[in-house]
Amino acid sequence: MQYRDKSGINNPQFGKKKSTETIIKLTKLVYVYDYTTKILIGTYSTVQCAKEFKIGKDTLTKYLKNGLPYKNKIFSLVLQA
Repeated sequence: MQYRDKSGINNPQFGKKKSTETIIKLTKLVYVYDYTTKILIGTYSTVQCAKEFKIGKDTLTKYLKNGLPYKNKIFSLVLQA
């Protein structure tokens, strides 16, 4: 019942726009490396990464957590030197 009471116009955040600073804080960056050469391919947001490499969100999360390569690419939340 509490969840239903907070939906739509009853939500305190209804109609408010998020600032760019807030969006930057919420966005998680994924660093993609080539598995064989360990060279950085690019930096993507999680949504953009899933679309670019045609993988599901759950699959991306799984490979971010375990660090194993997926289709010759390594996905990481940390920039490696």
